[in-house]
Amino acid sequence: MATTATDLHDLDQIFDAFYASVSGPPGGQDWALSEALFHPEARMVRTRLDDQGKPIALSFDLDSYRANASALLANIAFYEIETWRKVTRFGNIAQVFSAYEARPAPGSPELIKRGLNMLHLYDDGSRWWIMHCIWDDEREGLTLPPELGGHG
Repeated sequence: MATTATDLHDLDQIFDAFYASVSGPPGGQDWALSEALFHPEARMVRTRLDDQGKPIALSFDLDSYRANASALLANIAFYEIETWRKVTRFGNIAQVFSAYEARPAPGSPELIKRGLNMLHLYDDGSRWWIMHCIWDDEREGLTLPPELGGHG
């Protein structure tokens, strides 16, 4: 999806572009599209458990996220697909919960992972900006419940 083809007033198109930007063949992410979606001061936060099982959060600005994700995705096909979304809007802000699954190809039966993104967006009067994205992946003992788009 080309950056110019994304209507930055339309949350559905923004989320289609959000997932398209990180998806692709090995090293095939569209970082220019990602940059167009995120506010220059946006933060990306990956959460997980460390080796001792303690929750940790890795916080990135756009440049450090791109460097980190590029290294992780350099040698794998990775397609993240939205499976469920809930949007709450008030005035110039929106909070979005978006469940996803990642696969090595669209429609592949092989599942890489599933999880939930939480995003905060800001409408500056001319377009929506993604200001913040924090996410966690399913793991042993943690699965998406049906009310968040999981299978229970």
